[in-house]
Amino acid sequence: MKLIIKADRLIDANSLDPLVNSALVIENGKIVEIISQDKLKIIDTESFDIIDAGDSTIMPGFIEMHTHMHVNSENDAYKQVTTESNDLLLMRAVKAVRETLTSGVTTMRDLGSKNEIAFPIKEAVNKGVIPGPRLLVTGTPITSTGGHCNSFGYEADTKDEVVKAVRSQFKKGADYIKIMSTGGGFTPGTNMREAQYSVDILKAAVEDAERLGLNVAAHCHGTAGIKNCVEAGIHNLIHCSWLSENSSEMFDYDPEITNQIVEKGLFLDPTLAIDRLNQIRDPERYKIRSVIKDPVKRFEILKDMWGKGVKFVTGMDSGMINAKFDDFAVIPQVMVEDLGVSNMEAIICSTKTSADCLGILKETGTLEPGKSADIIVVKGNPLDDIKLLSNVENIILKGKVIKRNDKLLI
Repeated sequence: MKLIIKADRLIDANSLDPLVNSALVIENGKIVEIISQDKLKIIDTESFDIIDAGDSTIMPGFIEMHTHMHVNSENDAYKQVTTESNDLLLMRAVKAVRETLTSGVTTMRDLGSKNEIAFPIKEAVNKGVIPGPRLLVTGTPITSTGGHCNSFGYEADTKDEVVKAVRSQFKKGADYIKIMSTGGGFTPGTNMREAQYSVDILKAAVEDAERLGLNVAAHCHGTAGIKNCVEAGIHNLIHCSWLSENSSEMFDYDPEITNQIVEKGLFLDPTLAIDRLNQIRDPERYKIRSVIKDPVKRFEILKDMWGKGVKFVTGMDSGMINAKFDDFAVIPQVMVEDLGVSNMEAIICSTKTSADCLGILKETGTLEPGKSADIIVVKGNPLDDIKLLSNVENIILKGKVIKRNDKLLI
């Protein structure tokens, strides 16, 4: 397919400034060139399909770093995921990947779903059986016996067991490894404040994953677990809530550990939008969660981490209560409004930085000749109003038009 997209502005996610009155030329699913609209006059465009978006912004498709595609986002999410059949969970996942794509997400990492769900869905998307974004999956997360997400996790306690779990997920086709370094709020009875694994075990997981060409993401709420992850060289820290081991205290933030995160080049997915969604959809739940993790104090910590140079990526934790699969645009909105970063910085985190974390930056994440045509067009100028990122009027995935002028084609 030969396609030209033109609009008043273009964000390539490399520059801090948008290009004005530009056009993207796409052939065979790849970006061929980015040119000014004036130069279109000297190109034979008769064989091209042309999308003229006018007062809109062309930019890379969103990259959603944290989903659980077999979970329903409702208040009964834990009961649902622990009692429903794999057949029904598979149907939920089909719905989830479609909703994610149609919100403007062109790359999605599922960060923990049953192997029986994750790998068939990935295959179905890759073969065009069902619509979905470019999909990377971890499959079943690795956890301790009775640990966080044990209901759909690979329970492993010793170093040998954890290494075997890493190898098992690699064999099944995992794109990334997910391990639970601490307990979590979704799993009753687990301890968010204490570490589930020692540094030695986490380091063994990292070393074996790297041997197999994989990186490791780790769920870590408590400071004890965060420290172990950083020392072990976990590539992608998830949540990073800095909860104190002392239950009488809320946070135990250690700026020196943040410096180590920066020095080691680790990425952080702080899942910072889920509290906003709880506040909107379930104020009582938001109030209860705020007693555990005060959002104001947490953002003070996150601002310090950002200021020190930590690389933030954009994960929603979709599938968890109140985090729906088409909510992605709330993440950059919260980054701007609560974290205090610029609109362009939030967009770059949502595209280029997240692609870098996934190891796919050569393929997608920015708009450059030779890269996959994973593109969205947003009405208006999101550099003036970040909330406009929710107004996605055109979606192109690998050169295929998914949504055109607000009309879905799938």
